[in-house]
Amino acid sequence: MADRLDVGSLAPGDRADAIREFSWAINGHIEVGLPPNPQNLRAVATTNAVGSVKVSKIGWNVARLRRAVPPVNEDVVPHVHVHFQEAGVSRIHQGGRQGLTRSGDLVVLENAKPYDVFFHGAMRSVLVRVPTRVLGLRSPLLEQVTAVPLSTQHQVAGATAAFFTRLAREQAAAGETETALLSQPCVDLVRALVTMALGRDDLARAPLNNTLLQRVQEYVRLHLAEPDLTAARIAAEHHVSVRQLYLTLSRAGITLGDWMRTQRLEECKRELASSAHRFMTIEAIAHRWGFTSAPHFSRVFKAAYGVSPREWRLEQAAGSADFPQPTEPRRPDTASG
Repeated sequence: MADRLDVGSLAPGDRADAIREFSWAINGHIEVGLPPNPQNLRAVATTNAVGSVKVSKIGWNVARLRRAVPPVNEDVVPHVHVHFQEAGVSRIHQGGRQGLTRSGDLVVLENAKPYDVFFHGAMRSVLVRVPTRVLGLRSPLLEQVTAVPLSTQHQVAGATAAFFTRLAREQAAAGETETALLSQPCVDLVRALVTMALGRDDLARAPLNNTLLQRVQEYVRLHLAEPDLTAARIAAEHHVSVRQLYLTLSRAGITLGDWMRTQRLEECKRELASSAHRFMTIEAIAHRWGFTSAPHFSRVFKAAYGVSPREWRLEQAAGSADFPQPTEPRRPDTASG
């Protein structure tokens, strides 16, 4: 379940406290600098759990976040934060370094050590938090890469930012089992990012390659409704060749075309059984999930499930009190089955 914050629905006098509470939930009790006029406070954020990893999408006009000294009690669980700047400019200080992070940059931060973050105006970002114990990297290594801006022009940083951005945007709709499966790829990508920042691209490629299957599957699920979702497009999005894409999938026993068709059929089957889509024609639902030919959709649906799309819809309608019988006319050359 997602945790959400939107101070626009609060009275101006309550906004500062809501922002501080949200920030403290992420960072422990740190200093939070805010614009002086409460009328001008803006903050919209959503946080989802991906196993032990937390993914937040944040947009706000907070001025500063500061931890002056290490925590003196157990209120902070050490985490490594990966901050992807989608819009705005931030200046981060940690470990004697400072980095200016602009749109399209990533930066790593250790939350349990002193740091200072200045936001220059409104900011929009994706924040990924991985428990330090889960990441398993020694502190001396992490200390070398914090507060160093990492451009997404680099393949590892670009792949990491793309995956985390999709998670932040879409993960609220994913099921619990599916979400748990994405936890390890998140951890592996953060390891790859740290390794790349240390100048060891050779070591960074191993976790990047190890997460390719999960990243491709997540990307395909999010773009299933697009009929131009081709192998070439998927490979280009993940900075690999089509040959490498097919090889990775085949090692997992997956044939791309068959797997995509199965996923699309499952979405069509779900919507045909849903009262929320009872006024959509079968052909429209099929087209919505990437089937451009209605007769073809009807054939592959019946081959997969043993009934036509129309028969499946009628069966589901018969067992639902709030799902009236559909009245669309039967046409021989459509997906009516």
